[in-house]
Amino acid sequence: MAEETTQDSATINPILENIYQQPEELHRVLNDLTTERLETVKEVARLANLAGEIVLTSMGSALYSLMPMYEALLDRGMRNVTLVETAELIHHPERVSKHALYILMSRSGESREVADFSVWLTEHGYTSVAITMTPTSTMGQHCTVMLHDIASYDKIVCIKAYSSMALCGLFVAHMMDHDEPDPTYVARLHAAFDWMEENKKNWLCAIEQIPFLSSADSFYMLSRAQGINMMRSASLWLEETAKVPANVMSLDNFYHGPMELIRAQKITKSKTVPVLLDVLGDDRSRMIWNYITQAQPENIYIGPAGSDMDATVYVELPDLELDGAHMMLVQALYFQLLSYQCAIANNIEPGMFFEEGWIVQ
Repeated sequence: MAEETTQDSATINPILENIYQQPEELHRVLNDLTTERLETVKEVARLANLAGEIVLTSMGSALYSLMPMYEALLDRGMRNVTLVETAELIHHPERVSKHALYILMSRSGESREVADFSVWLTEHGYTSVAITMTPTSTMGQHCTVMLHDIASYDKIVCIKAYSSMALCGLFVAHMMDHDEPDPTYVARLHAAFDWMEENKKNWLCAIEQIPFLSSADSFYMLSRAQGINMMRSASLWLEETAKVPANVMSLDNFYHGPMELIRAQKITKSKTVPVLLDVLGDDRSRMIWNYITQAQPENIYIGPAGSDMDATVYVELPDLELDGAHMMLVQALYFQLLSYQCAIANNIEPGMFFEEGWIVQ
């Protein structure tokens, strides 16, 4: 049974409500992808397998939603896949290849760059795919194929939208190797969403006990491999939801210079909290993390069960029999809750925006 949190007896914040709704929405989207949307998914997978190159592109949160798909495609051995901001393709049309399949992702389908680029692709005869929650949008109407993400809209920032669109991309990558969905794969995803539902309040309760969130001036988000892209998403949520800066770097590159920021904590005016998502751990990562924890005793470690890494806050990830790209759906839940509680700790309404409207023009 989930532990009680401070939100159980109060009016729930829209950000937290959307976070809590996430597991149920992922169940719903996966059921739709394996039934009503399956033929569309197969067509996208067919186009992807025929393409000489795959370009994944978007802006803002949807760009981060493409990262799990990007990692999944790399894991299946593809080396002709790129992940790029749509603005870069608009600024450099000479880099747009006729041999590529362009997969665009956007909640609204109306964000300035993706809307404009979808029109440009159609006008110039390029093959493209739209993954969107808004089928009638400019992007949805102009791309060659449109895959509808049926998840309900978030009230403010992309929370459910991050995970549901990421799931759509991951499922397309899965179907590139299958004629029909693998029942074991589908069952493991549903089991992961069940785990998220059962543990979401426990995770928030544990995060509420972290004593140093209110005194953290910034975070350094560290990892390896696909964990770096997970940390990029975590950084976005901390900055959007809690208004706290969060830098991102590989653990190994951090040791080549930026580590000095942690060593200098006693003489600097600001406090940086290091956060490690432990991926591909080995003796060197242990050595680097030990240096970090010795220099900054306030730190957060997220890693596999059974790890004996030293940390002030230790978060154990479950073994759900999913690869790294798919575990990003589970890890996202923790980082979204962390960003929510960081805002609360700093007396900021989580997710409040100074700019009204959720379509970037």
